[in-house]
Amino acid sequence: MEKIWQIQDKKFDDVIQQILYNRQIIKSGAEKEIVRNFIEPDFDRDFHRPELLPDFTIAIQRIKKAIDSKEKIGIFADYDADGIPGAALLYKTFQLFDIIPEVYIPTRQMGYGFNQSGVDYLINKKCKLIISVDLGIKEYELSRYIAKKGADLIITDHHLPEKNPPAGGPKALAVINPKIAGSKYPFKELAGAGVVYKLVQGLAKSYPKVINEQFLKWNLDLVAISTISDVVPLLDENRLIAKYGLVVLQKSRNLGIRAICQQAGINQQTINSYTVGFQLGPRINAPGRIGQATGSFRILVTEDSKEAEKLAKQLEEQNIARQKGMEKIFTQAAKMIERNRLTKDKILLLSDPDWSKGIIGPVASRIVEKYFRPTILFRDEGDLLVGSGRSIGSFNIVEALEQIKEYIQNFGGHAGAAGVKVKKNKFAKFRDAIAKVANQTVSDQDLLPKINIDLELPRDKIGIGLFKELEKFEPFGMGNSRPVFVSSDLRLISHRYVGRKNKHLQLRFVLGTKEIKGIVFSSEIDDKILHSGQTYDIAYNPGLNFWDGKWWLDLQIIDLKPSRSSV
Repeated sequence: MEKIWQIQDKKFDDVIQQILYNRQIIKSGAEKEIVRNFIEPDFDRDFHRPELLPDFTIAIQRIKKAIDSKEKIGIFADYDADGIPGAALLYKTFQLFDIIPEVYIPTRQMGYGFNQSGVDYLINKKCKLIISVDLGIKEYELSRYIAKKGADLIITDHHLPEKNPPAGGPKALAVINPKIAGSKYPFKELAGAGVVYKLVQGLAKSYPKVINEQFLKWNLDLVAISTISDVVPLLDENRLIAKYGLVVLQKSRNLGIRAICQQAGINQQTINSYTVGFQLGPRINAPGRIGQATGSFRILVTEDSKEAEKLAKQLEEQNIARQKGMEKIFTQAAKMIERNRLTKDKILLLSDPDWSKGIIGPVASRIVEKYFRPTILFRDEGDLLVGSGRSIGSFNIVEALEQIKEYIQNFGGHAGAAGVKVKKNKFAKFRDAIAKVANQTVSDQDLLPKINIDLELPRDKIGIGLFKELEKFEPFGMGNSRPVFVSSDLRLISHRYVGRKNKHLQLRFVLGTKEIKGIVFSSEIDDKILHSGQTYDIAYNPGLNFWDGKWWLDLQIIDLKPSRSSV
């Protein structure tokens, strides 16, 4: 399928300024301090004051009371690569005070959020204070149950609350969430573990000799994993966390992180945002997707190297099982789409009773990438169909579900991803209703895959010096994507397929008196358009490799087309 190249409007001749403008970091080009803070965030200068968070003082006072009287503390955390490292950070913090909290992490089969058995587990363990991690903002009934049982609840969360929550919202002593109404916190996009980190920063002010700067810095590895894995914008405090957290990850003292890297063949010294997002994060996520996430938590807090090694092997096995499961479901879903010619539809709804609820979300993402249509995959659960959806930029999937909520048991998420439960006896009406919304919202043009391009870069500007400047934009992620350039009229010298199953296409072009290499990962480019000696326009991510004592240009090619002069 041909991709549309969408090039950003040109504002500046300078490449760096244009990219900063495209990221909405600058507007006029005169914002030198903003640029400095972005390029060189400072650990001691750029964190916001934690006490600006809602209910922060109340939470700190209650935690201090628990610490000083050695109360039993419970942690109820989400089962993903945001909630688990956040829980590990909180656990390690209380360990400094010789307090070992009870930790409960539900399975994905139990569903997101509090559940009765988990709450009862912590209550029965005599926990007088329960702290949530990466969840709780929509816990109305069970938060009241906790209060009735005589325990105090502190909610730490970063998800968007309902506009009109029942009974005024969850019943909690404190709700620490930068997104709640009335919040004066300057940055709203912290990950769940980022909110926990602010709580620990606040505690450090009360116990500076216990929670010292060394502890706050060395545990940024956990917060960086959460921040990058949860795909929050890597701007403001998140950029600060990710940038310094990656430095810590490269020399992490955490036995579990070191064991995961060793088991997975990850070079710890070269860890970057890609490594975290596509290698570390998925391995921490894997147990929760196919079973129980306790092992992911244990490996991040263990101080026993043998236990870390054992758990790392288990995580690797579970990650392999996750990958195989995803591949199987993706193949089955793609066959359904092709066999039933579903690409004529503007939204794809697919179901199978054997599909695992824990992995249909990531598979839906792959379906969207291949067919560029909003997609919801469902599995049977009794009288319910439980689905996970992913979308394209022009279709806000949560707003679409909101419009047809009369046919839905419950749902949640954000513009690009959502979870939904539909009773089987209402599914036909649900299917027709959401198809109608999609037909009204999504145009034929919206269904054409697009590449958002920062700027056209002339061939004579492609160089090591510029690419080194662009490395200062690391870490890349949501809100600060890797730059994408278009360069025209590059003459092809040769091409060949490389890698496992020859999935990747390696290309060599002439660049002045030199040659330049590029690679198309998992290439779908038609061989028939590739001819040595012909010129091409290419869309690519700039990159560098250091090899044989020299820097080399390394282009990750996203798409290419024969140049107009060659057509």
